[in-house]
Amino acid sequence: MNSTINASDAASYLLTGFGRLFYVVSPAATSFSTLQEVPDYIAESIPFFIITIVMEFMALLFTNHGESLEKKRKWDANRFSINDVVGSIGAGMLQQISRFFIFNIQLASYLFIYNNFRIIDLDPKNVYVWIAGFLIVDLGYYMFHRGAHEINLFWASHVVHHSSEYYNQTTALRQSIVQSYCSWIFDLPAAFFLPPSLFAAHKQFNTLFQYWIHTEMIGFLGPLEYIINTPSAHRVHHGRNPYCIDKNYAGTLVIWDIMFGTFELERAPPSVKAGTSDIEPVAFGLTHPINTFDPITIQTHHLRHVLTTCWATPGLTNKFKVLFYGPGWHEGTPRTGLLEEIPVIAKDVPPEKYDPFVPKAVNLYVVAHFALLIVVNSIVLNGGKNAIEFKYVSLVSAYVLWSLTSFGWIFDHKAWAIQRECIRAVTMGGLLIWAQSVGLMGAAATYLAAFHAVSAVWLFSTQRNYTQVKQKKE
Repeated sequence: MNSTINASDAASYLLTGFGRLFYVVSPAATSFSTLQEVPDYIAESIPFFIITIVMEFMALLFTNHGESLEKKRKWDANRFSINDVVGSIGAGMLQQISRFFIFNIQLASYLFIYNNFRIIDLDPKNVYVWIAGFLIVDLGYYMFHRGAHEINLFWASHVVHHSSEYYNQTTALRQSIVQSYCSWIFDLPAAFFLPPSLFAAHKQFNTLFQYWIHTEMIGFLGPLEYIINTPSAHRVHHGRNPYCIDKNYAGTLVIWDIMFGTFELERAPPSVKAGTSDIEPVAFGLTHPINTFDPITIQTHHLRHVLTTCWATPGLTNKFKVLFYGPGWHEGTPRTGLLEEIPVIAKDVPPEKYDPFVPKAVNLYVVAHFALLIVVNSIVLNGGKNAIEFKYVSLVSAYVLWSLTSFGWIFDHKAWAIQRECIRAVTMGGLLIWAQSVGLMGAAATYLAAFHAVSAVWLFSTQRNYTQVKQKKE
């Protein structure tokens, strides 16, 4: 009897978790009277992110003998790379853990408007209000997303999400730490009437829906391409081809793009006839790639560029335009720049990705330590602000940032990267022993400390000349 109940509970858990990724949720089960009742759906979805990432990788591994994973300069190859996976998931980890330190301007501003200026009181448990909330939040996301691409200062945060040259489930997790400081403005109209609890729930589901569409494994979805956001539509959005620029801003419903003239079909069969010259594979990433896996550079590179350019640009009017016109604007061009200045992508061969050679042993080392990092980060996120003292959250956050930075240095072949990583691993081993001595951790601390110490000794003794390795493709 117990095994039946356990199996039933497991099935219910899986169906609920996967359903949230597709916005398949019950209005009654996701309507709450107060904001405090709304669960952290995104933190609860972390196991499903991991499951789907593994599923996508295994599907690529066992399809056509793993040709899609081979590091070849072909359109249907090199769809996963460990350095990019660490960079993308790491950016998501930093974005989630930053909420413990960054003022939640999005929620605070929403509550201020709702509490002081709302024009009507709506029942958050009314199904029609729930549906209205779905539409309003989705439209608000479209407006923000469009602004994030067409306003240079906002693009400085959103560019983080587009900085990967790969397009898989991990790309969805590559997020900016400060994007909410741009998006909050576009949420305020809803605050005049939509209850905060519904706003918070729909905001999370809108975000979760955008997770599954980051894949090359799912092709054209027929009539759905004109109703909802799909992998095909979002591939166009992530493209650096001229025809992809400033297209398909949808969150959940692509009808907003159709209504406002920003919709574009992927130039692949069946939207274009197979075998014709109209076929144009999508090249992912930025028109000017950043060529690094350093997490701080990933988060800040365009903001530094915008501020530097603004400072160097003469004239107050032109400084304003640098900040609030499109990222492609310069004097003498339209507000959003010229498509003619976007580099053309060859149809026969994709652009070469930034992918310095990393020995398999080093990759395995990073993967092992990164897996531990994910576990620790998940514990903190699920623990919440009230369950874990702030000083320990700060300590874990420093550990996360230090680790991701160290891994980025290794992937970028920076000088002394291996030595720096050994220092990090030994330091972490010492901190684990200290945590055990003051009662913060149990016997597991001993094994984890030993893992850090042994792996650091191995890394230094076998890979200390790593940065001198010729950067070649496997």
